[in-house]
Amino acid sequence: MDFWIIRDGEKIGPYPDYEIRSKIQHGDLERDSRVWSEGLEGWTKLDGMDLFREEFEKRDPRSEPDPAPVPPPLPMAAPAPTDTVKPKAYMMYRFWARWLDLTVYGSLWWLGLYFSGRDIGAVLGSIWMLLPMYIPWFVLESWLLHKYGTTPGKWLMGLRVLNEDGSLLTLPAATKRSLRVLVSGIGFGWNYLALICQLMSWFTTRRIGKPIWDYLGEHKVVAKPIIPLKIAVLVCVFVVSMFLRLAIQGRHIEKIIVENNPEMKQYYEVWHWIYLPDRSGD
Repeated sequence: MDFWIIRDGEKIGPYPDYEIRSKIQHGDLERDSRVWSEGLEGWTKLDGMDLFREEFEKRDPRSEPDPAPVPPPLPMAAPAPTDTVKPKAYMMYRFWARWLDLTVYGSLWWLGLYFSGRDIGAVLGSIWMLLPMYIPWFVLESWLLHKYGTTPGKWLMGLRVLNEDGSLLTLPAATKRSLRVLVSGIGFGWNYLALICQLMSWFTTRRIGKPIWDYLGEHKVVAKPIIPLKIAVLVCVFVVSMFLRLAIQGRHIEKIIVENNPEMKQYYEVWHWIYLPDRSGD
């Protein structure tokens, strides 16, 4: 469309609509400038026509809506608990938490055998009694991880086991994790097999950043520095558990060693005060 414009009292034009828009954008025409084109009843203000009003709104900052208020920056989230613990310390936390749980449970297990009158020496010599020894503990651990995300040992060491999104493990997921630890983490707690599994777990953790059971289950263990009081409690509980186990097993282990090495008998007599009486009837 072609338009004529009244400018300085004179009629000028015609101009195509795109040229009118260009003039508006460059500030050559104002809102009250008069314009006419064939089909219009009379001279009309530019901003009275939809065709050109939009150009004035683009040019005039007063017509622009106020910018949306910028929200204040969110406070920085606290660093994940693992950021406060050095990698080496983190691995040691996990090691001691694991073996504190197993040591306490193992002492209670042997204490139960002692009070039930079982032959402790016979149990020590039977792999079929020792291999399933820790299964009840890992059943309990699965429930504790599902319910609370931690165990007594992990709690003392400031550790929690969670999913990657920070939620607690489901009971099936916690059970799978505990089963993997039982088999590949501690080798059922059986002598040299346990040592080999622990070494393999250490190398795996160093290589991929987490043990295989957490890697496969997509879990994470968050940690925070432990307070001195918890360290003191951990040491006391660990020592008491070890002495309790020694009191139950000591005379039977001594008997096995002396039978194979008679010259060692004199070295064990000093420990006789700590052994509990034999309740097996031997």
